[in-house]
Amino acid sequence: MPHVPLSARLGRGWSFVAAGCLGVLWQPGAARAELGSLGRLTVGMALSAGFQPDARRCQVAGDSRNTPGSGCALLVGGIDASFLWRGRLGASILLSSTAGQASVPQATEAGMEAPPAFPDRVSVALALDVRPLGFLVRKDDHSYQARLLHGLRLGIGPSLEVVRTALDSSIDAGVRTRSVAASLIGLHTLLDGEVPLLANMASALSLRVSLRLLYVPQVVLNEGSVQSAPFVADSSYESQGYGLRTQLLFGLAYYL
Repeated sequence: MPHVPLSARLGRGWSFVAAGCLGVLWQPGAARAELGSLGRLTVGMALSAGFQPDARRCQVAGDSRNTPGSGCALLVGGIDASFLWRGRLGASILLSSTAGQASVPQATEAGMEAPPAFPDRVSVALALDVRPLGFLVRKDDHSYQARLLHGLRLGIGPSLEVVRTALDSSIDAGVRTRSVAASLIGLHTLLDGEVPLLANMASALSLRVSLRLLYVPQVVLNEGSVQSAPFVADSSYESQGYGLRTQLLFGLAYYL
């Protein structure tokens, strides 16, 4: 048997120990929906896109973009971040944008006048984020079902709503009507469901479907030629009250 120097044997032994430690450190953790990789704090990030239905009919680049039996489907995109204690309760901040100016309103019948045009919308919302089914999950439950239950989200909170065109905005409308807050502040509610794609790791990627309801100011822009929603305007120099906007979005959510 060839003689192996002691230093070589010690070096080989330390190599095995180092490899074992690295294997433990880099081994994927079990799925834990109630805890993130930051301990009791779970941070989620999401990217989504969808549409906002509007009763007015429209065309985009000469092509119809109307939902069957309804009006225009305005494109919506957004991002959001969630900060949850044990994956159950926390807060979310959401940023979304609705593309309206690219859509050209169309009259419902030939010979009739087209309705007011669509503005763009930017929404910044802060919401209470609650995962109600997460409270039913047993502590240290690492199952796929546990992560699935944590994916149901309810949220509600205030939002900053800015609708705009190249020549006008809801900020200017608020100045005209002497009610800036009534032209900018709305209420944002959401209902999300998630289907986990990865459930054998400490961090997870999920498919998300979101239904969002925006109770927001109704705004008249460009001297009445643009409206944030289909409503009968009293005057472009008076507050128009509030209306409900509905958004349906699909996207991906990733949890740290």
